Amino acid sequence: MVKLILFDIDGTLMEESPTHTAAFDYVCKEIYGVDTDIKSFPRHGMTDTGIMYGLLKKQGIQEVEIKAKLDIAFQALVGYVSTNLQPADYKLLNNVKNVLDAVKVNGHISGILTGNLQPIAEIRLQHAGIEEYFITGGYGSDSIIRSKLVDYAIQRYGSNINRSEIYLIGDTPLDIKAAREASTRAVGIATGVYPITDLSAADLTLKNFKDINKLLDFLKN
Repeated sequence: MVKLILFDIDGTLMEESPTHTAAFDYVCKEIYGVDTDIKSFPRHGMTDTGIMYGLLKKQGIQEVEIKAKLDIAFQALVGYVSTNLQPADYKLLNNVKNVLDAVKVNGHISGILTGNLQPIAEIRLQHAGIEEYFITGGYGSDSIIRSKLVDYAIQRYGSNINRSEIYLIGDTPLDIKAAREASTRAVGIATGVYPITDLSAADLTLKNFKDINKLLDFLKN
C-alpha cells in the first residue's frame, strides 16, 4: 500500500539555515521596531508563524499589532532569505538523497511538513536539488499549529489517504506531538538538537538516515 511520508526540513533533511534564523531578528527590528534574540529563543520544532509571535510577545508587542503587520513581516522574511541565501542554508544531512530515492523506489510518496514559510522551504529545496522528490507539503505559512499542516499536505496531495498511512519524520518532540495530534505515524530522527532519548514517544526512532532498511521495514507496517 502506498504511504505518504512527510519530511521535516531543519534538522531532518538539512542543517538549520543560518540566514533563515537571522532573518527573524532583522524582521522584528525592521517591521515592529524591537530588538529580539532568536538564538536564545526555544524555536526548534515551531512554525515560523509561532516563532514570530513568540519573539514579539516576549518584547511586549500585542497580538493585534503582530497580526496586523504579519503579511508584511513574512514578505520581509522571505526577501531577507532570498537575498542573503548561502550554501550553508541548504546543506543536506548525510544520506538524505539515498533515503528519498529508496522511498520513491518502494512506491511511496514524499512530501514536506515544515515550520518554514512555503516560499522559504521551496527556495531551500530547489537550491539543495531535491525539490523534485516532493509532491505535496504543509508549511509554516499555513498555520501556527504544526499538526494542522498535515491537513494542508493532504489537501495538496489531492487524493484520499488514510491517516494511518501517513508518516511524519522529524527531529524534535514537537514533530512527534504534531503526528499524534494529526493521527498519523511518527518517526523521530536524532539528527537535530535533540538526543534520541528525547524522541522516544515516536513509533520509530533513528539515529540518522544511514539505516535505510530500518525505515523501509517500518513503512511496511
